[in-house]
Amino acid sequence: MNLPPRHLRMFLALSESLNFSKTAEQLFMTQPSLSKAIRDLEETLGLPLFERTTRSVQLTPGGKRLAAMARTVIGEYDAGLQRMLSSAEEEARQLAIASLPSLATGMLPAVCAGLERRFAAPQITIHDCSNNACVQRLLHYQVDFALASVAPSHPELHYEEVLRDRFVLLSCGPWRRRLAPRMRLDDLAGLPLITMTDASTAMRYMSAAFLQRGMEFRPKMQLDQVGTIAGFVKSGLGVAVLPYLGMMPMQSLRGLQVSEIADGPVRSVGIVTRRLGTPTTIAQEAMAAVRAVGMDLMARHSDWILAPAAPAGESSLQT
Repeated sequence: MNLPPRHLRMFLALSESLNFSKTAEQLFMTQPSLSKAIRDLEETLGLPLFERTTRSVQLTPGGKRLAAMARTVIGEYDAGLQRMLSSAEEEARQLAIASLPSLATGMLPAVCAGLERRFAAPQITIHDCSNNACVQRLLHYQVDFALASVAPSHPELHYEEVLRDRFVLLSCGPWRRRLAPRMRLDDLAGLPLITMTDASTAMRYMSAAFLQRGMEFRPKMQLDQVGTIAGFVKSGLGVAVLPYLGMMPMQSLRGLQVSEIADGPVRSVGIVTRRLGTPTTIAQEAMAAVRAVGMDLMARHSDWILAPAAPAGESSLQT
């Protein structure tokens, strides 16, 4: 049995007015269309709902009982529809992003500030984690998109390069006096280097750069957190090797010097999305904001942050 809500609304409107012409006008339909809809409803129910004469329209006893039930059904339907719409509106304001910590720090604050202005009370979750963890969260539908520095080889994912950033040296104290503003990879061999752990893409980029020169990259220390690296550098325990975006939060620390690695690696930074499906409106806005922030970073830090190798290009490194 198929009872569309619209037919029940027609029935209730007519049960209150008991006038076909007035009800048809109220519902913006013709009187013959309303009469047919009521007849269809009566046939579906197997029950006469109205007693019609040339002078009046009255509810049958069964019609009176069903009118009371129809009001309850329509009321529950409208309440359920409103709950569903409210839930959909809340879902539309939710956004989850997986990002490398250095990208979360260097790019996402500006992105989220823009979303706060664009959407009413957006609910944003940021998962700052390793490149592989970002990819896994995206594959398991835990996030809307990811910010990563290595293009995934998974066939279900797409990588759009947004920018590239150069690797730099960060020194302090006695090491600051020993390092020139411009260094080369060969100059790094005798330095007490501090870098991220093997799980990081930063370590992978540096290892690949050294291997291309027939050398092994063997840092003095490997740490998980950039803030911890800054503390060790400030204490004079070594020289940090980091991508420029990873180093940016430490620029305000006194006594630190940034040195260029002239022939050092260049890290790809991009947006990873699922190939199938359409992102939500807020996710599309967030990705557009990431691109805009990338353009701004390239303009303000042109010596360190470079344009993509090619539009929508994919990095040659694979996870």
